[in-house]
Amino acid sequence: MSTQPLPAGPRFAPLQTYRFIRKPSELFLDCRARYGDPFTLPLPMGNVVVTGTTEGIREVFSADPHLFESISQLPLVPVVGENSLLLMSGQRHKRERKLLMPPFHGERMRAYGQLMRDLTLRAASTSLRPGASFRAQHLTQAISLEIIIRAVFGIEEPERVRRYQQVLTSYAESYTPLLLAAVPLRRSFGGVGPWARFQRHVAELDTLLTEELATRRGHEAGHTDILSLLLAARDEEGQPMTDPELKDELRTLLIAGHETTAIGMAWALYHLQREPQTLQRLLEELAPLGPQPEPEALMKLPYLGAVCDEALRLHPVVIVAGRRTVAPFTLCGRELPVGTPIMTSIWLAHRDPATYPDPERFRPERFLERKFSPFEYLPFGGGARRCIGAAFALYEMRVVLGTLLAAHRFSLIPDRTPERPVRRNITFGPAQGAELMYQGPRQGALA
Repeated sequence: MSTQPLPAGPRFAPLQTYRFIRKPSELFLDCRARYGDPFTLPLPMGNVVVTGTTEGIREVFSADPHLFESISQLPLVPVVGENSLLLMSGQRHKRERKLLMPPFHGERMRAYGQLMRDLTLRAASTSLRPGASFRAQHLTQAISLEIIIRAVFGIEEPERVRRYQQVLTSYAESYTPLLLAAVPLRRSFGGVGPWARFQRHVAELDTLLTEELATRRGHEAGHTDILSLLLAARDEEGQPMTDPELKDELRTLLIAGHETTAIGMAWALYHLQREPQTLQRLLEELAPLGPQPEPEALMKLPYLGAVCDEALRLHPVVIVAGRRTVAPFTLCGRELPVGTPIMTSIWLAHRDPATYPDPERFRPERFLERKFSPFEYLPFGGGARRCIGAAFALYEMRVVLGTLLAAHRFSLIPDRTPERPVRRNITFGPAQGAELMYQGPRQGALA
């Protein structure tokens, strides 16, 4: 059977790789305007076919998942390990996903609501000073990181929590965009350089996780933290997860489970200050709940949910969802050969003016006016590989944002250049950390 050539696209892989790392949004727009959709990009993982249309995304996400494998080995193996759910395919992916899903849904997830609220109130009271500037992402990341540490491990000792915070922050920050994309740089060069530094943080985290597993195995009964649930989990054959599997999944949960949510919350706080009418509408919705709303009450607020959704639409933290074909697959009428990497562009989908009129504007109302399909709105990817922590992340965003705004007042810093997204590693976040001014606690009624 003859295979059609891949869709048209730019040449010279080094230039396109550089553009993909630095300014992928410009690259996607340029390619779509010049070559149409889908188009092909020459990147380190091969010639990647990219689509950002609703129909193209529908074809990928609705297809039999056995037609694909993960595309993420090259960028993700160093940071999450070979046993991460993000890198699995086929039956192994299905097994691991089934083991990992329960803690992130239903009553088990909601059990963390009070913890989220209390940690948010404490972080704000200890780190914010009236009249002083702060970076919203630093605040939300500190909150989200402690939430995930306590939720994943059930750790209560402040010193142990601080140790995890230090190690995980250094671990995430040392995996730079260059290490993500340039495999030749993944060498120690005599124990110096960015790869050597990253490997030192890998060893630190591995030591922590080894200690945790040794301490906790056999004592998981009666505990509700995620590690205890994973230690007690058994697959259909009655087999538990091995230590290497557990360590890589814990790395995945700790890294992916805090930074992505923190960035989304930072963008929401920032845009609310830029849109006074939007902020006022949200404050009016929060007002009946008082200065310290109950988490479950926050979950019932439609406009708060729309604010979170719009922040993730305008600034998807991960801008593509990838697959690689393991069997013939037809995309937009074109048959792709086995082994073809495919990227669904979350960024292009979320900026489609046919779906989202005035797409560059922060306008939460659009999520109250209509319901978007999972092929139009996909901040957590889609199909069989949709992020298992999506419900947990959205729950955390609502609780933390609602708690912060009900109790505290913020403002923009005058004469500052508007924020823009930049690549951190796998994720994209505000270049300056979404710097704001803290105006102090709210007194009396919300206003």
